[in-house]
Amino acid sequence: MPVRPGTRLIRALLGWAALGALPLLARAWAPALAMPALLAWALLGGLLVFWALDDLRRLRRRPTPRAERRLPAALAVGVPHAVTLTLDTGGVAERWLVADHHPADDTDTGLPRTLTLTPGHERVAVTYPYRPSRRGPVTFGPIELWLPSPRRLWEGRRRIDAERRVPVYPDFSPISRAALAVDKSRNRFGTRVQPRQGEGLEFHELRDYQPGDSPRRIDWKATARRRRLITRHFQDEQNQTVWVLLDGGRRMALPVGGLTAFDHGLNAALLLAWSALRQGDRAGAMLFSAEQPRWLDPVHGQHGIQNLLQGFYDVHPADRASDFSQAARHFHGRWPRRSLVVIISRVQPEDGDDLLTAVRLLGQRHLVMVADMALPEQEALRRTEVDDLDDALRLAADAREHQERRDLHIRLRHAGAHLVAATPATLAERLGQAYQQLKRAGRL
Repeated sequence: MPVRPGTRLIRALLGWAALGALPLLARAWAPALAMPALLAWALLGGLLVFWALDDLRRLRRRPTPRAERRLPAALAVGVPHAVTLTLDTGGVAERWLVADHHPADDTDTGLPRTLTLTPGHERVAVTYPYRPSRRGPVTFGPIELWLPSPRRLWEGRRRIDAERRVPVYPDFSPISRAALAVDKSRNRFGTRVQPRQGEGLEFHELRDYQPGDSPRRIDWKATARRRRLITRHFQDEQNQTVWVLLDGGRRMALPVGGLTAFDHGLNAALLLAWSALRQGDRAGAMLFSAEQPRWLDPVHGQHGIQNLLQGFYDVHPADRASDFSQAARHFHGRWPRRSLVVIISRVQPEDGDDLLTAVRLLGQRHLVMVADMALPEQEALRRTEVDDLDDALRLAADAREHQERRDLHIRLRHAGAHLVAATPATLAERLGQAYQQLKRAGRL
């Protein structure tokens, strides 16, 4: 058990050292008292050593207090969460130093903290905030206590095993707000749902004939059995599939507003998947250009969003170039059924040929949408006033890049892709709205 001297022992040692000047003064002013003063000083030092060693022995025999940690089963990145340490104090009146081996990505937790215990209270709780800054699994280590010895001469460190591994998911609250905004726009007065193209209608139920039912929907066999007119009732087919192809290349590692572009893209992918699941469609996802590409089969039902969260919560962009055509070939060979395929990336002008190849290949079988993240700095630069030559050159370079991106967007539309261009902060909502527009138009 590691120990360190307490404040009381340090003061005692300093006092004993100061008393060492007495034999020197006695030797100068009263030589006859010099030897008795030296012996008294040495005896006092021996008593101090005995006193300190006995206190250290009693500290080592002291049992380790019990402690436990309470925290949520899952955390959200960027959101503060309350972590509570509960300590069994035994009702002693002491001062303890409490620390917790939480993940190192948050240094503003207020720990370590000194607790002044009051007699009679058997348990005490310490609560501190922890705000994860990165998705993926995080590990909480042991709880650490510095306990005083009975005479307060020493402090001993005790570590209580409380290791726990907790997943950190994306923050889902902005996605919920964005989904609510999408729902409001979908339910606006005057919205009309067009008949869906492709698969059409699926059988729902048999029911009694009602005025206005088409005679072509009369089920004559059921009518004969029940001796009354029975019609077949159909509903829009609800097993359409929405696929998200998320770019995991190095370009997505760019920090934007406290998160990376990949985090913003993941949030947009989750919103789109959640909207699709709520509409009765299926949602799947594929990560490309990453260290370990991932494929998540389509899920159905609103609870399927948990599968997507668990499948992507621990992935981060890799130091690789984005390869759209390779991702399209992989997807084209693995998924034959017509679907809405959404490519989420930060498109560059030099991606033209590669991205167009991917869009044309996917467009042979699927409905393709490209979600392009525009940097907020570039959007703000267009409204910047020109004060000197450097501002003019920077603005001209940005205008040229903007024109090249716009030309690429036009080429993508001509190739059959639907395009959504937005800043990372608004991409999730814009993508959800584009999906709802395709649903209303009957394109999916």
